[in-house]
Amino acid sequence: MTANVPRLRRRRVALALALLPLCALAAIAQAQPMSPDQRAAIGAAERWLARVDAQRYADAWAMGAESFKKDVDRKQWNDGIRDLRREYGRVVSRKAEKAAFVGGAPEGGDAAAGATTGAEMSILFDTRFARRKQATEEMIMVLERDGLWRVAGYHIQ
Repeated sequence: MTANVPRLRRRRVALALALLPLCALAAIAQAQPMSPDQRAAIGAAERWLARVDAQRYADAWAMGAESFKKDVDRKQWNDGIRDLRREYGRVVSRKAEKAAFVGGAPEGGDAAAGATTGAEMSILFDTRFARRKQATEEMIMVLERDGLWRVAGYHIQ
């Protein structure tokens, strides 16, 4: 059994060395600055979520994208979100974790070039609720003709 200990240590060291570059890449990926579009979309999402958190569901519906309002009428939205948020309880904490263009960044991958009308972005929030504890809120934002990012979809997992 003692003959296996050095072999086991070598495997652990080799595994640690193999994982080191992956950890460095993860740190670099998290350190990359957000594009102006990502910041704008997250800001719009947070303003919308503030309405939902304050139980101002009609205001949140009115702030939604045209596609959102076309898919879900105001009464259906009010009833559905009220029931859902009652189940989860109040928000204890929320942090935007990821924001990425759906289908890739605009202009061949250059996020700094700016998005065009109709561009979509997926945003994930790590959220802690009073009743359901930890959850992920996923939002789909769309850049509309007026140049504003608006909510096209909302889902809690």
